[in-house]
Amino acid sequence: MQITKWLLLAALTSALVVTNAERAQAAVLIKNDRGGDVLEYYAKYQALRSRGERVVVDGDCLSACTLVLILPSDQRCFTRRARLGFHAAWDEAGTGTVQNPVGTAIFMSAYPPEILRWINRRGGLTTKVLYLEGKELAAIYPPCRR
Repeated sequence: MQITKWLLLAALTSALVVTNAERAQAAVLIKNDRGGDVLEYYAKYQALRSRGERVVVDGDCLSACTLVLILPSDQRCFTRRARLGFHAAWDEAGTGTVQNPVGTAIFMSAYPPEILRWINRRGGLTTKVLYLEGKELAAIYPPCRR
């Protein structure tokens, strides 16, 4: 199953690179996104990147949502209300949650260096959520310009 998802992601990414989509005019707004499947979010943000769509984070962007950071800095911005929540990836299993090392590796390979340094200074990705918000977020990424 995992290999199938990887093949699907690779095919989707290749198709997006080959197609030269027009740049979008409207911004995509992220307000209270709790995350979800790592590969689905990765593919979603690759599609937005390919189309040149701008993304504004204006609230919680947790877990897989933080893959928004794969977008170039000119395609994403964070308002003063933005809050990023980072943690190790996990899967829901019949017995509860289990850590997903492949998902965590995707996070760590996708995040930009400044975020990796921030995460590593706080002990790395674990089951505990690390929040980046307010002045600390603004020090790394200046707030959206109007």
